[in-house]
Amino acid sequence: MKSIIICFRYILCASIFSAFTFAQSNQVKKQTQSRIDSTDRGLPNPSSLARDSKKSSQASGSTSDTGAQRPILLKKKGITAFFSYDTKFFYRSNPLASSGKLRQAETALWTNTFAGGVGLGVFDAGNSVVTPYVGGSWTTNDFEEGVLSKFNYNSTNAYFMLLSQYGNGWSARVGVSYSNDRGAETDTEDYSEIYPSVGLMKAYKLSDSTTGIFSASAGFHDSTSEDLFGISEAVLSNWDASISYSLKHSIADFTLRPGYAITYKSYDKSVNKDRDDFINSLSLKIEYPITESFNASFFAGYTNRSSSGSILGDDVNDYESWDGGAGLGLNARF
Repeated sequence: MKSIIICFRYILCASIFSAFTFAQSNQVKKQTQSRIDSTDRGLPNPSSLARDSKKSSQASGSTSDTGAQRPILLKKKGITAFFSYDTKFFYRSNPLASSGKLRQAETALWTNTFAGGVGLGVFDAGNSVVTPYVGGSWTTNDFEEGVLSKFNYNSTNAYFMLLSQYGNGWSARVGVSYSNDRGAETDTEDYSEIYPSVGLMKAYKLSDSTTGIFSASAGFHDSTSEDLFGISEAVLSNWDASISYSLKHSIADFTLRPGYAITYKSYDKSVNKDRDDFINSLSLKIEYPITESFNASFFAGYTNRSSSGSILGDDVNDYESWDGGAGLGLNARF
């Protein structure tokens, strides 16, 4: 009888431990999925590729017989390469994009991004000039709060894009990108996606020191990740559409970039079937050129997501987060 009781106690303890471990593992997976679902991914902004400044490493523009502006550097060389490295250290109030009490898991983050690409020449196309781009990036993301270190991850991105620039200040793009996230500690793939998208941008002078930039884009995130309910690996796949407006204002050697963006996302897989999100983002960035290709920046941002339609509840995917920090960047063109 005594041996039976001991055996029963052992089985009970083992069952409790297994249940606790399983629950803890599922919680980590849920938090990882929340972080992934809040990450902004996509093609580079055309304003970062279509250089028209006479300062720094940017080439001045020349007018083709179509009336569109083309970078002289691309016109002369045909093919150009560009490389950048930036490091950022900043505070984030809700790094796991969680609702409820989990949003209190605030932390500092340190990110390092290596990026590069190639512009494959400039081609006249009627009333515009078209430049094909191919490029990619690799980013390390480290949470400074010890409890959150298990969520450290590395991101990889690769893209192909056609950028069309018009003489009236408009530009259009179409392209496709591939992204994935891998856990830094486990080296396992947490998420991957293919993202075809299209976009428009208009830049125009408001004054000698201020430029207004309007941008709109839409695409489909065809994703693969673990579904906690085992229904579909495409649980985070979604259509998205985004509109943004920002200013570029120069004061002495400083450049101020305030901006606002609103994004709509629509999901239709697993527990996210019929889920709709609206995401509002405010940002401010201040840049200072230390040298021609080396700059410092200070930035702050606020993001708010309002979600509805999920089987799990209307507010389970709601979150808000504040960011603020500083960074250093190195850029080179060849």
